[in-house]
Amino acid sequence: MKIFRKIEEISISQDSVLTVGSFDGIHLGHQKILEELQNQSQSCDCQEVLVTFHPHPKQVLSSSENPRIELLTPLDEKIQILEKFGLPAVLIIPFTKDFSKMAYQEFVKYVLLEELKMKKMVIGYDHAFGRNREGHANQLKQLGKAYNFEVTVMEPHKVDNEIASSSRIRQLLLEGEIQLANHLLGRKYSIFGSVEKGESRGTELGFPTANLKIQNNNKLIPRKGVYAVDVSFQGNLYKGMMNIGHRPTFNFDPLTLEVHIFNFSGLIYGTQLEVYFKKYIREEKKFSNKIELKNQILRDKEICKEI
Repeated sequence: MKIFRKIEEISISQDSVLTVGSFDGIHLGHQKILEELQNQSQSCDCQEVLVTFHPHPKQVLSSSENPRIELLTPLDEKIQILEKFGLPAVLIIPFTKDFSKMAYQEFVKYVLLEELKMKKMVIGYDHAFGRNREGHANQLKQLGKAYNFEVTVMEPHKVDNEIASSSRIRQLLLEGEIQLANHLLGRKYSIFGSVEKGESRGTELGFPTANLKIQNNNKLIPRKGVYAVDVSFQGNLYKGMMNIGHRPTFNFDPLTLEVHIFNFSGLIYGTQLEVYFKKYIREEKKFSNKIELKNQILRDKEICKEI
């Protein structure tokens, strides 16, 4: 998969079939779009191109001076996941306030048609782009008639009557509904982090933990509480449990992400972990003393070992 980070970098020698969007999460609905993109490229001998944006448009257009948005897949993760789908080309357009002022007609004519030689376009049912998000499916189909390109609009993809959408998955993760979120994603939701030295409170209780610092500040952190997780470290996968919260038993620390890895020992400060969420176990609570907390952690661990 070739990655292009500017429109000027990409060179298309044949007609293309492309899709455009933020693709946050690369969930099952997005995957249906990618599947259709591949089918159409084979039917017309066109090159597949996925067009996305960075930073996320919401971050650029936010009224806040230091906007924080909650992304399912920051750019590096998005690229890593897209590589698994065999796309030949991904164009990442730098999203700026000036770029956001471009009308959808101009974007289609000067970028998609002239630069990318678009013959066919595949979009999701809720797709919109261009200035003020004015470019919807009907407008694109009208342009298709004028400029001789086809537009395929994918219907909502449902899983057990739930529409697979980025906004729905974000909501589920923030509510602790991990299993349903994973179902809509088509994989376990995960976070990457580097291991930092903590205050060794877990070790004092008999449950040494790795304190994670998330690599991207805009990465969505699921609901505070205790989770059953899998932990990937140096090519090996371990069961574990994670606590997200403020450690109220210890006078409310800043938000911390701590993972206890089962059947593992060793110092791993400074290394990278990927944590896969499997199930929300319980909410965070304050205990009267360390003994109560330790007993609860023992119960949590027995539950997590069975998941």
